[in-house]
Amino acid sequence: MSRTSIGAIALSIIASVACAPGQAASSDADQPAAFAVAKGPPLVVLVVVDQLRADLLQRYAELFTGGFKRLNNDGRSYLNASHAHASTETATGHASLATGVHPNRHGIIANSWYERSRDSWVLVPNVADPTVKIVGHSGPGVSPTRLKVSGFAEWLVASDRNSIVASASGKDRGAVHTAAHVKGAYVYWFDPGAGRFVTSTYYRRADPSWITQFNSTTIEAHRADTVWDLLVPPAALARATRDTSATAYDRKPTSFPHRFSKGRPESFWPWWLGTPYQDVATLELAQTMVTSLAMGRDASPDFLSVSLSATDLIGHGYGPLSLEQMDNLLRLDRKLGEFLAFLDRSVGKGKWALMLTADHGVLDTPEDLVARGEYGHRLTRAELERMEALVRAAAGNSDPISAARRLAADLEKLEFVSEAYTHEELRRGQPRDSMELLERRSVFPGRFGSSFARAGVEVRLKPGVLTSSRASSHGTAWWYDRHVPMIFIGPGITPGRDTSRAETVDFAPTFATLLGLTFPRGLDGKVLIR
Repeated sequence: MSRTSIGAIALSIIASVACAPGQAASSDADQPAAFAVAKGPPLVVLVVVDQLRADLLQRYAELFTGGFKRLNNDGRSYLNASHAHASTETATGHASLATGVHPNRHGIIANSWYERSRDSWVLVPNVADPTVKIVGHSGPGVSPTRLKVSGFAEWLVASDRNSIVASASGKDRGAVHTAAHVKGAYVYWFDPGAGRFVTSTYYRRADPSWITQFNSTTIEAHRADTVWDLLVPPAALARATRDTSATAYDRKPTSFPHRFSKGRPESFWPWWLGTPYQDVATLELAQTMVTSLAMGRDASPDFLSVSLSATDLIGHGYGPLSLEQMDNLLRLDRKLGEFLAFLDRSVGKGKWALMLTADHGVLDTPEDLVARGEYGHRLTRAELERMEALVRAAAGNSDPISAARRLAADLEKLEFVSEAYTHEELRRGQPRDSMELLERRSVFPGRFGSSFARAGVEVRLKPGVLTSSRASSHGTAWWYDRHVPMIFIGPGITPGRDTSRAETVDFAPTFATLLGLTFPRGLDGKVLIR
């Protein structure tokens, strides 16, 4: 597809999806906001580290020697940055970054949700699209069709039809939402079933030759990465929690080195995705994109999105304070340092700008919390069943509003529930407090993220409570799930530490302003750097 076609498509999309269905627009929501600024850099980069809670960068700061160190020293870091919605999941975080609006407007309320279909409920994955296919593979189709508003990538190609959009990720949702609805974009994620990086026919009908070569050489070489050794220096080992959690991947105490030893070829890539090697491959693909597409080499600004997924899988598998996570972050620091140095060589120092952030944070394992003398609790099967039993009881009430009120009241009687909100409450009046506001921002008409939501209720568990049997997880409105790094680096950006409040929805309008783009008024995000 020609760059002219990309720009024309993006213009039509911005006009058609400025507001979500059922969402009232502000009086000037469809009017562009122009900013008169100096010409921005020819390449802007968004790096999203999946599940990177902000305090982890400070916890290991003196151990970093590469990219994290450079960003801390030379970038502008917003220390009180966070997501400003309650549903802290991967798809939701990426969509909020990409669009500058909250989930109640962009519609991506979770990684998957329920929708009503006639007399039954259907579970809908956030990027699933049966009208398209995976190029060269039989996997299910993927597209941004459920994203209800335009994003930064669309504003870019609408302003300059020669701009290039490229996106690389270990997960489909990490690649898709940041590229938004830009057909013709280079959007690739790793598919373990295919054993390579793939794209969707939504974006293009065939892989370019450089992707085919990358998959056949670089990715094939990664098949040799069958041992994950420990990189952490001996003096730093005590910083990690003891690696004895029965909630790790294999449900028994684990230790380094981690080896692929299951013997079944089809299980290799799922194992590999839970190691630091997948982020190595994603950053290698990002570099290949910059080189092969000549990104940042002409007067038309280009956008590269890189979503790094290993931290999330390792955090779920071993916990955020585990030795595995520390080792992963030290390795990622080195690889990011190489990536930034590559940008200096390929694009030129002072000719690119970058923001590093995360799609959500994570809870310390309940076992780690208890060991520190804090409250932590992993819900038992019996406790989960108690909650579901209340939902089933509510389903027998013929009046859905009164049923939701009763369910919320009954849930709040449980010792591990902090608060329950009915959808009726979330739709009317002013929010009672900031937590209710976060919940309101995560509700979208016709999309229901849980069995409780299907019954008209949103539930907030007490801080420190975990529903998962895995080491740890996320998904709540508590600070540990919302607090993420936001570090900007590039020409005209003053280095330093900023304690003012910042939100992830600020990324899109900030980078749009940096490039002098026009974008829809009425965004939830604000411009951080002018």
